[in-house]
Amino acid sequence: MFSAKLASDEQSPMSGAMENEDNRETDKQRQTVRQRLLWFFAGAGVNYLLIATPFKYLSKHTDWPTWLISACSVGVSTTFFFCWNYFVNFRTDSRKRDAFARYLTAVIVLGLISTGLLTAFKHFNVLKLQSFPLDLDVVVLQLCFGPLKFLVYHYWAFPVAKK
Repeated sequence: MFSAKLASDEQSPMSGAMENEDNRETDKQRQTVRQRLLWFFAGAGVNYLLIATPFKYLSKHTDWPTWLISACSVGVSTTFFFCWNYFVNFRTDSRKRDAFARYLTAVIVLGLISTGLLTAFKHFNVLKLQSFPLDLDVVVLQLCFGPLKFLVYHYWAFPVAKK
């Protein structure tokens, strides 16, 4: 009885190989998520500059309304990151043309929401501190909106292939 129990508990070489393959796939997916998060956070600094710099410039040199300056600033950032995300960051096993419509939809919707939020933050001027060197409206926009953007891009626009 004891020997029968040991024999049934042993794994066949095939089951061990399948478990190793499953573990490698899980590790690969975790690594992909980590890489995407790393690039996403690195892009947050660039995104701040691409929104704040045009906003400050256009505020000083034009008489445009806040919503138009916000739209232009977010547009600069969106244009840059559209190319960056599509060609570099969110690589996927699916064909790019299959992901293009989802990504374009996400960019348009999230860009409009970003413009609206930035306009609201600037209009109410709640976060304006004259002595603080960073544009807190843009920082708060990214903190509030960044996680949603990552989830939309990672899980919907450019999903990681499940094998």
